Formats: sequence, C-alpha cells, structure tokens
Amino acid sequence: SFSAVPYEWEYYYDYLDPVIVDESKLKYNKYSIVIIFWIILAAFVGFLFLSLNLMSHSGNLPR
Repeated sequence: SFSAVPYEWEYYYDYLDPVIVDESKLKYNKYSIVIIFWIILAAFVGFLFLSLNLMSHSGNLPR
C-alpha cells in the first residue's frame, strides 16, 4: 500500500486578487457585451456576403 504523504496545496492569492463586482452598480447588463459581439459578428458576415455577391455579379461573363 502507499505511504500516507501529507499533500499541502498553496494558493497564491497575494498577487492575484479576484475583482469583486457588484451587479447592481453595473451600467450595462451582464450579457450586453456578448450580445453586442454577436450582433457585430452577424453584421460583418452579412456585409461580407453582400460584398462578395456584388463582386461576383459585377463581372461581365461570356454568354
């Protein structure tokens, strides 16, 4: 059997203080940053689709 080794865990919270945020004092909603990110991403994909669509139709194709 294994010998009983006293494992000790040291947590170094001296240099890493967790920031305590009060949600009632926040100016925006908690998920507003994520919602804005997905809206910007969807708008970028739509703009990319429209620009590529116009670029593909602008070329004069041989009939």
